[in-house]
Amino acid sequence: MDLHINEQAERPKYWQLYWQIRQQILHGDLLPGCKLPASRALAQQAGVARVTVLEAFAQLQAEGFIVSRLGAGTFVAADLPLPVPALSDSFTPALSPWGQRVLQAKHRKVTQGAVRQPIDFGFGRSFPHIFPYDIWRRLLARYLSTDDVMLSRYGSVAGFYPLRQALADYLQRLRGVQCTPEQVVIVSGAQQALDILARLLLGHRDEALVETPGYTAAFELFRLRGAKVTAVPVDETGFAVEAIPAESRARLAFVTPSNQFPRGGTMPLPRRLALLHWARRHDALLIEDDYDGELRYDGRPLAALQGLDEDGRVIYLGTFSKVLFPALRLGYVVLPEPLLTPFLRAKELVDRGAPTLTQAAVADFITEGHFERHLHHLREAYGQRRQVLVQALADYLPQRVHYSSAPAGLHVMLYLSEACDEAALVRRAADAGVGVYPGAAYHLQRPAPPSIMLGFSGLSETDIEEGVRRLAKVLA
Repeated sequence: MDLHINEQAERPKYWQLYWQIRQQILHGDLLPGCKLPASRALAQQAGVARVTVLEAFAQLQAEGFIVSRLGAGTFVAADLPLPVPALSDSFTPALSPWGQRVLQAKHRKVTQGAVRQPIDFGFGRSFPHIFPYDIWRRLLARYLSTDDVMLSRYGSVAGFYPLRQALADYLQRLRGVQCTPEQVVIVSGAQQALDILARLLLGHRDEALVETPGYTAAFELFRLRGAKVTAVPVDETGFAVEAIPAESRARLAFVTPSNQFPRGGTMPLPRRLALLHWARRHDALLIEDDYDGELRYDGRPLAALQGLDEDGRVIYLGTFSKVLFPALRLGYVVLPEPLLTPFLRAKELVDRGAPTLTQAAVADFITEGHFERHLHHLREAYGQRRQVLVQALADYLPQRVHYSSAPAGLHVMLYLSEACDEAALVRRAADAGVGVYPGAAYHLQRPAPPSIMLGFSGLSETDIEEGVRRLAKVLA
């Protein structure tokens, strides 16, 4: 037997020995019924203690690879089938039609040139110094230091009920959402809710309306279900209801009315009412993605579209990723009552529920007033950063770009001149030490108008201004 024990390997020596013998048996180097060297001889050959060999033998015997016969020695199990030769060097499993569509779906991967100490305008990021981590750690420790039965059992598939209660109260008071705690379901990010809703509501060739530019991940989920995606262009005030094709037979529309993603802009009341009337006439459902509705910097946040709905046609999505921190991976959905049972039964099949410990800490974070105080600090900090960005654009890029003036969100989408090469601009900006992101991936129309995304939530005010100054030189 050819054995080599790696002294630097992380795995214990007995495990290395076990693995090598196991692989020799599986590959046919040690045939069924053959006798293995005695433990003492094998230990000497491998340069390990005899107890290490005995531990490896014990593991192999427990798994059925070898057998020990008193007075005779240790043998490879005689009843093991001979190894079947591989037909090729590698095996590629056959994918279902859904799996094939996954591979064909657009994968948005943004690359930037290698730069030295770049100013990165990545969007959707939080500024770590704003979040009250000391409070968060204390809330988590509150549950970790108890023997509460909550930690020793699975939670509800609908979510931790005190969190659902806290969210229902918060959403009614500050977002104008009409709901009971029973209508609130906690999900592992809004993307999970979209996945389940797409499975429940869209069949093959069913039509879904989406915004362009818009949230690409939602579009791809709808397409993966076999749906026909119809893009409706947005303007300065969001989803243009009047632009819905007259021949449309859509069963679903996905919209971001509070702050259109990614262009920016808020859907005014007449359009909201017109969209609800359209849904009623066409017996359709609306998914309202309120991904950053709390982050408005001029007056109070605008009430949600769902609060205007009298028919139960609006599904409301929210997330904690933008206002707490992305790694939390918690979101919530407010469902019309007829959708509750099918949604929960579907969710139970794919996910037994988000982590209860995390949900409990978030519930206390809300009920003890930390959440609304944190939102107040976010609005002040991010509002100031947005002002710095807007002022820098006015100072360094006057009349070269245009963007939404809505004082909301965590990024700005800059529309460039038609002659601008978007991809080349991203590369040149990276060479200048500035990370910016192309906007083409968010547009469904082709050719897409040249645009770039500038996120400001993860940068200091000094870096924001310096980044725009460098970008202006690139565009000069």
